[in-house]
Amino acid sequence: MAALHGRTALVTGAARGIGLAIGERLAQAGAHLVVHDRDAAAAEQALAQLHGAGLSASPLIADLAEPAAPARMREVLEAEGHLPDILVLCASVETRETWDKLSEDAMAAQTEINLHATVRLIQAFLPGMVARGFGRIIAIGSVQEARPNPTHFYYAATKAAQTNMILNLARTLRAPDVTCNIIQPGAILTDRNRAVLTDPAYESIVLGRIPLARLGSARDCAGVALLLCSEEGAYINGAEIAVDGGLRL
Repeated sequence: MAALHGRTALVTGAARGIGLAIGERLAQAGAHLVVHDRDAAAAEQALAQLHGAGLSASPLIADLAEPAAPARMREVLEAEGHLPDILVLCASVETRETWDKLSEDAMAAQTEINLHATVRLIQAFLPGMVARGFGRIIAIGSVQEARPNPTHFYYAATKAAQTNMILNLARTLRAPDVTCNIIQPGAILTDRNRAVLTDPAYESIVLGRIPLARLGSARDCAGVALLLCSEEGAYINGAEIAVDGGLRL
């Protein structure tokens, strides 16, 4: 796999889970990792882990629920000399509510982060990628797009809409060496869903739907992200890549 030396990767929601796993893998390949999160303490813990492994990384604390946050993030990174060549859209809000219990607050939060922040981040960082002649945008979607659970009624819809935006860019951008793709994780054992997925009764149901008969780990998503960012993945554009053990089938 070709190294990413000289590249900068901004991964949103990178203090833990899939974001951290992807960020760590890109840093291992030589990229400078910008660890974005709204939780400063968690970001510092992630940075300690990364620096302890000899990897290049810096923090970027911002709340994507604030409309002006992406523009401020760009200003900070430009001042630091860390404008990203790679943007991984991992930060999201996932509220488990059925259609009949769906609250206004849940709809607003998921819309703001999963959709509005996606647009603002693309507007902040994609023009620079196009101007420099290299860019990778990766959105972290969800198996919920293909097989939405009733408890993820609105979350699944926002992820499907996010994927539509990324595919629109992939088709219409027409910028050489700037690609836009989606990774769609399945049942991945992260802090956010650990309590649900380790409940014996629910775990049994989930495993029964997965052909590989095991839960995934955050690291299962990292290799795909590295491929999409590398020279070997330069001709992959507009792909929806499931990392779900076959759960979508």
